[in-house]
Amino acid sequence: MTGPFDSVAIIGAGLAGASAAITLRERGFSGRIRLIGAETHLPYERPPLSKDFLGGDLPPERLLVHPEQAYAERDIDLVLGGAAIRLHPAERAVELAGGERVEADRVLLCMGVRPRLAGVPGEWLSGVHYLRDLEHAMALREVIRRGVPVVVVGEGFIGSELASTLAGQGADVTLLMAGDLPMRPALGQEAAHWLLNRHRDSGVRVLARSPLKSINGFDRVESVEVADGTVLPAGAVVVGIGSEPVVDLAAGAGITVDDGVVVDSSSRTSIPEVFAAGDLARFPSRAFARRLRVEHWQNAQNQAANAVEAMLGHADPYDEIPWAWTEQHGNRWEIAGLPMLGTQVVRRGDPDGPDGALWVFSERGRVQGAVAVNRRRELRALLRALAGTVFVDEQAVRDESIDIRLAISSAETAVPAGEA
Repeated sequence: MTGPFDSVAIIGAGLAGASAAITLRERGFSGRIRLIGAETHLPYERPPLSKDFLGGDLPPERLLVHPEQAYAERDIDLVLGGAAIRLHPAERAVELAGGERVEADRVLLCMGVRPRLAGVPGEWLSGVHYLRDLEHAMALREVIRRGVPVVVVGEGFIGSELASTLAGQGADVTLLMAGDLPMRPALGQEAAHWLLNRHRDSGVRVLARSPLKSINGFDRVESVEVADGTVLPAGAVVVGIGSEPVVDLAAGAGITVDDGVVVDSSSRTSIPEVFAAGDLARFPSRAFARRLRVEHWQNAQNQAANAVEAMLGHADPYDEIPWAWTEQHGNRWEIAGLPMLGTQVVRRGDPDGPDGALWVFSERGRVQGAVAVNRRRELRALLRALAGTVFVDEQAVRDESIDIRLAISSAETAVPAGEA
């Protein structure tokens, strides 16, 4: 449905929601906009929580997506501190926790994701933390100041970043990994092994193949036990074992969900008046011929803008190439595309060298993704190329005298490996 409408409710007051609200006004929408968030804080960005904010270099006000006056100047109603609990699409309304119902000709779901729980005895103890929001990050700052030994559970993005940040603050930190290497699905074997060594070089105690068995203590954390029976002293435990999309509202309204809220190329759900954007939205990717759900701030911002354009009736298909970044132990990592789909890997450069390294992942010669450490320009060139079908010349990738753009070629000019 693309006809006229007078009111929009945006549920989820994070980066995606705040970006959508401002974009609606910038694109000329004059109706009522309500930005609904469960937290009392103004909309803020979450990625810095595990990096600069936790490290103490960033004050809370620097996290804000927009200052408070930006919403007032654009006549955007901030409905903070009260979660939406039910959608009523047929009645064009949203029900809030306090019982209030607000009108909504269009709804945009931007609730993002929530952390997966530890699921072990003792997870309720004081001193167990999840990096869920600003309050949790502030509590972790206090943990660092206390100087207690910290156990980080999980070797994915959040767990690995937290271990790096805590070590950088001089904390006594142990990283518990269920597998062998940190961030292996995202980085690949070789790059993940290099990161493992950086963790250890920076003072992180890393225990591989050591899933958490229990968290021990009387009323607060005193120790943890891993699967092989090893007991480690701990004054705090930080759980970072992944996340899950917040789909409760969508599912309750009968909207199609499948590891996220399923949307079309215009960010529209199975109910035409309801849209979804950001970490929870699962959209069709032409480049990878599958549906993707991308948890990164750039996707949140861009897909929110796409949803707004779709509401207003003039959106191009949304088909962003996944991109993510992380900073750990003074190194900047960037990931483009879906490296995990490639079984052939070729490296350019030396991760220990001044120019860093780039890993290109391909399948039958076709580039699926790339990982870079301290090699931003070339990663960005590959990111742009992934919008089409590109093939790789592995010898040219290794030869740093050859421009990376000449080491890849489009489908029109290349012959896939095995078909020459």
